[in-house]
Amino acid sequence: MTRFGPFLKASDTGQLEFDGVVVTDLADRFGTPCFVLSENTIRANFRRIRDAFQNVYPAEVIVCAGMKGNWGLAARRVMVEEGGGGDAFGLGELTVAMLAGSDPRKIVMNGANKSRETIEAAIDMGVLNQVDNIDELRLVGEVAADLGRTARISLRIRLPLSKLAEVNYVDARYPEGISPSYWKRTFKFGLEPETYVKAVEIAKTMPGVSLEGMHYHGGIPRRAGFYREETEDMVEQIAMIKEKTGWSPEYLNVGGGFVTERYGADMPPPMEDYAHGICDAIVATCKKHGMPVPVLMLEPGRYCWESAGIWITRVDARKEDHTLANKTWVYVDGNTNEMRDPFDPRCSVHHVVVANDVNRKGAEVVDVCGQTCNAGDILAKHRELPPLRIGDTLAFLDMGAYNESFANQSNVIPRSATVMVSNGRASVVRRRETVADVLSRESVPTWLMARPIARAAE
Repeated sequence: MTRFGPFLKASDTGQLEFDGVVVTDLADRFGTPCFVLSENTIRANFRRIRDAFQNVYPAEVIVCAGMKGNWGLAARRVMVEEGGGGDAFGLGELTVAMLAGSDPRKIVMNGANKSRETIEAAIDMGVLNQVDNIDELRLVGEVAADLGRTARISLRIRLPLSKLAEVNYVDARYPEGISPSYWKRTFKFGLEPETYVKAVEIAKTMPGVSLEGMHYHGGIPRRAGFYREETEDMVEQIAMIKEKTGWSPEYLNVGGGFVTERYGADMPPPMEDYAHGICDAIVATCKKHGMPVPVLMLEPGRYCWESAGIWITRVDARKEDHTLANKTWVYVDGNTNEMRDPFDPRCSVHHVVVANDVNRKGAEVVDVCGQTCNAGDILAKHRELPPLRIGDTLAFLDMGAYNESFANQSNVIPRSATVMVSNGRASVVRRRETVADVLSRESVPTWLMARPIARAAE
């Protein structure tokens, strides 16, 4: 028996099963292409990261699974049942979080250019608004005064990370490499330390504003392996801010995701190693400066969602060229409209499985292509796969994060349905779009309607 994960395996007959459901049965019942989410995988991923940190951290740990990675209402409901929170970016994601029954204390509101409407909603719902700049801070104060309410806020910081200036990190987005220090210093989000001090001093004087937290986003420094170093830098900045203002955060949000196995050539550390490195750095640095250990918030979007999702398509045609290109193209009913993972710009990392015959022998090198009018619509380029046949069901693995939430409708192609599976059960949690759905926002102005259309002579 082939096993790809705790809830994803091949049966003795070579059929791919996800959370107790045969994948080809899903294709027959719900059509293709189709996203499939495993409830139990979401739960297992969440528990792994929560337990890893809570087991070594002396204060409370709140896991705010990033909603930009997967904002589906059913997925969010699973997270709420597990006691998790969320990182919401904009009014839409905040609305989903609350519709799912989230505890407002476990929701953070991110964004560098929030509208007044979004800030009002954050105040109404009592969530922690992570303020990005001084202009926003002043707007939050105005909105809170207008509402006669108190705004809970956290201030977002950027770090110098000067010790990492000479590091050159290479991944799919930065094939030439980039300095984690340069990336962080020029990141569009957050305040430099000197301005952060000024923002703290302003916030402390503002009626109707409760300054409760600090937010820092990890990103590339963490993917490059320097998660302890960036944490130490962050807590040293807290000590500096406390010395100058007398304030230290009740909540410390160490934002940003954690590397998963399929990214990069090196095996990422276990989640328990991440937890020890980050938690030990916070506790030791707080003790060094006589500061209380804050509540720890985490925003591990990809880690929670990615392995919980697959995407299934069917093979419709093959084309072989033995003279001009010496290539084989395999055409499926999916397309790269739904493969817009920002960390996989070349569609090069998703493992492809023949769901109806996982153990098929043999190999061929093919380009798996979609049906859009785009030469770059290649879902798996120059990939060695078992010989593919018309009618095969292909499963793209690790598609639970970003792919669906970043999907578009190029060529007026409706987006896929999403099905949740759990212990042998399956249910649609997002219906398949129709062409009418795609066109539902279109209209023709009256002056165009009034013009006669010239017709060719019969």
